[in-house]
Amino acid sequence: MFKKSTTNKQLGLFTTASSLMCKRESKQYDNENGWHMQFYRNVTSNIDEEVFRPLFDEKMGCPTKAIRQLVAMSILKEGAGCSDETLYENCRFNLLWRAALGLFNIDDQCPAISSYYHLRELICNYEETSEEHENLYEKCFQKLTAAQCKAYKVSGKTVRMDSKLISSNIAWYSRYEIIHRTLLKSVDKSVAPRIADQLVRLKAEDFLDEEASKTVYRSDSETLGKRLLDLGIVISHILKVHAETELALLRRVFHEQYDVAEDGTITVRDKKLITSDSVQNPNDTDAAYRSKGGKKVKGFAVNITETCDEESKPNLITDVQVEPANKADNGFVKDAVKKTKEVTGNKVDKLHADGAYQSKDNRELAADKENGFDFIANGIQGKPSRFDLDLQEDGTLQVTDKQTAEVMTAIKVNDDKWKIPVKTKEGKDTYRYFDKASAERSKARRQTESIPWDERKKRNNVEASIFQYCFHTRNNKTRYRGLIKHTLQAIARCAWINMRRLFLYDIEMSLQIA
Repeated sequence: MFKKSTTNKQLGLFTTASSLMCKRESKQYDNENGWHMQFYRNVTSNIDEEVFRPLFDEKMGCPTKAIRQLVAMSILKEGAGCSDETLYENCRFNLLWRAALGLFNIDDQCPAISSYYHLRELICNYEETSEEHENLYEKCFQKLTAAQCKAYKVSGKTVRMDSKLISSNIAWYSRYEIIHRTLLKSVDKSVAPRIADQLVRLKAEDFLDEEASKTVYRSDSETLGKRLLDLGIVISHILKVHAETELALLRRVFHEQYDVAEDGTITVRDKKLITSDSVQNPNDTDAAYRSKGGKKVKGFAVNITETCDEESKPNLITDVQVEPANKADNGFVKDAVKKTKEVTGNKVDKLHADGAYQSKDNRELAADKENGFDFIANGIQGKPSRFDLDLQEDGTLQVTDKQTAEVMTAIKVNDDKWKIPVKTKEGKDTYRYFDKASAERSKARRQTESIPWDERKKRNNVEASIFQYCFHTRNNKTRYRGLIKHTLQAIARCAWINMRRLFLYDIEMSLQIA
């Protein structure tokens, strides 16, 4: 049963921590500028428990524990980068952590660890089962940040964003290990006797007793390729004796890794045809593969949007998005701008980002008359072309050769294509073709290069937020598995970053006043 808690806790005459301390320690403990008091004032007290009402039945069960304390505990955990055991040790016996949660009396009871896990479970289940797949934890973060923006008068009219690839807490399996471990995770040895074909049944028994890592280590590529095919045949027979609704994960992996002809012949799919969103590890089916800047990641992409107002105001993170690693950066812009407006209450007038966020859709979004904004990118993806294209209003295309500075009018082929005569390296005459998309990219590149450097470099400071986000990760690898849990971790970490920025801002303001 949902029951809202109060932030005005009655202090005991003889049980408050500060009343049992000496004068010096009591003064530091009660200091309103201490981080624990700042956390209680800017985070714990501002958590809107009403957001989580849909998780609880109004008619049955005992009253809920203080939800604001449970949410605040998750933020403290990601802020310190500690384990659950250390979190509960501090929340029970560390006076500053207890004060941050509003447990000012020595006899105030810390919520049980079962309540902490139960709330996380309810949040995850609600997102998976609700019609809109709404993340209540994200909604809570938005309301919390909105209250902070209002209190500190952060406008959010100018924002910047960047993304970070983060690895899931999974082992890096080979192709054979992915398929084999999915088989072992999906079925047990009792499934082998149900296979009608005797030869396939013997192979199934062999695979179910096998340790995949040892097989990969001792096998050459030819032997491993044959076993990979045999493994596919065994899985195909296992799937035949189960209903279509059963063994969903095994079916997914089978259809990602194998091709089945019309006559039923099974072949191992070419590696180049396997998509980046295929299963990378059966223990985290949400993780995707991506290679960026020479680094290979099996996990997720975290996009962070923060304010960067001209005035001396704290820069607060207004939006956190977590998607599989193969999602392009330019896909984050629309939602980030929309959610930032909802948090700050102000329309975004200026967006700073890098070249990876450039796209036709985002340029059209920025050019919208009603909700548009200045899109300031410090670059644009792709190698610069030798030719600069300028599409005139009358439909003619002016082409400038950057090497020779020659300007020519392109020959129109159709409404979407033009050509110019060029010579190959061998001296042969040929044509170079251009389309409207090429002209739009050329225009976007000119606009980007014309932006003053002082404006373009403002995006760079968002790197500090990215660094702080992954500060407690191990080689950019989290403790978690699954998209939902990574989302909860990223939001909690960013809520802590916001708190620290407000804490440092208040210290700076108090020093200026002094």
